[in-house]
Amino acid sequence: MKHTDEQQKAMDASIGSVQRIALRIVSLPASGRNEQFAVVRRHFAEGIEKFGMKGETAEKWLNLQMEGLRALVKEIEAGGGAAGGTA
Repeated sequence: MKHTDEQQKAMDASIGSVQRIALRIVSLPASGRNEQFAVVRRHFAEGIEKFGMKGETAEKWLNLQMEGLRALVKEIEAGGGAAGGTA
């Protein structure tokens, strides 16, 4: 699927934002991460509600975003954490 320049910029900004959130979470002690994931989910939920997304569609979107964020945090950790790999 080909995206317009505007769509591509929006997607890049969204991906960059999630990456920055993941790096911030990785920098926290493991014991505080679940609380931060809950904060992020709440902020995501507030944001999509402003755009009128509700119900099952909103819940699916939130679940996918949070699954992706958790996977990215694990990937960053596996690569050596927020400071980078050890290669």
